[in-house]
Amino acid sequence: MNECIAYFCGEWIPAHGFNLSIDDVGFRQGVTAVDRMRTYGGRVFMLPQHLDRFDATTKFLGIDSLPDRAAMADLVNELLTRNRDWIAQHHDVGITMFATPGVIGSPTPTLALHLNRLNHSRNQQRQTQGQSLVITDVVQPPAASWPRSIKVRSRLHYYRADMLARSAMQDASSNAANSDVIGVLIDDDGSVTETSISNVAIVEGETIVSPEANQVLGGITQQVVEELAASESLTWKKERLSPARFAGADEILCMGTDGGLWFANSVIVAGKKIESKMTRNPAKIYPLLLAGFRKRTSEPGSFVVS
Repeated sequence: MNECIAYFCGEWIPAHGFNLSIDDVGFRQGVTAVDRMRTYGGRVFMLPQHLDRFDATTKFLGIDSLPDRAAMADLVNELLTRNRDWIAQHHDVGITMFATPGVIGSPTPTLALHLNRLNHSRNQQRQTQGQSLVITDVVQPPAASWPRSIKVRSRLHYYRADMLARSAMQDASSNAANSDVIGVLIDDDGSVTETSISNVAIVEGETIVSPEANQVLGGITQQVVEELAASESLTWKKERLSPARFAGADEILCMGTDGGLWFANSVIVAGKKIESKMTRNPAKIYPLLLAGFRKRTSEPGSFVVS
């Protein structure tokens, strides 16, 4: 197996050689801007949009002296080029870039980029068989702490939601050990927001409804799905969604970087498992959007392993 090469603070090193100092603010205080993207057919998907979000996050956290956008794009492309053989072994891959203010007392930030494998079989299973969702009592951090429009490495609330989801599935199903389940976080009014790996939306008839924009991290995959819905003349609304309305929808869409577009096959609300209508009746909107998404991700892009 070829060694995966990563970028760390100006150097290209073996990925296992990452050495984040215990005095780095990213470790000491968890101040870490992050963005994750992936390739389709060897091409980086929606790179400009990911760079926009990363730039907004680093500015909010006051992480300065980073490479400009053109240089960041070059680093991403070089990362792919240096790992050409590794990528060929694992097919499409995930890409992570993160930055911290650096070591305490130093004016130089920490910047790193690395690759990760994608679980293609699990992604395929989610697209064809769906995934179980559990609406938890974990509340999103308030905007006064940090805006939900930025992407940071602090994942404690997501971790706890997923932990509770696994526990709830064990209580609701005898097949919990093999269940693919994930937690849904709520807002302070109890409305549904997002999961640790995806934005969510419901389908009611031929109308798609997702949480209000200020309730969630602005998903780049969701942006693409919204464009696909518009091209099919489907109405997309953004409203606060109660757990009951969410669980009773005709279809439930999940949208995230690693998995692209998939659906929920059941929802657990207040300990009660509710089979999605999508598993009982032929879905209409999801297959339409999935076909469009697959076509979109097969189109040539600007950045490709050379």
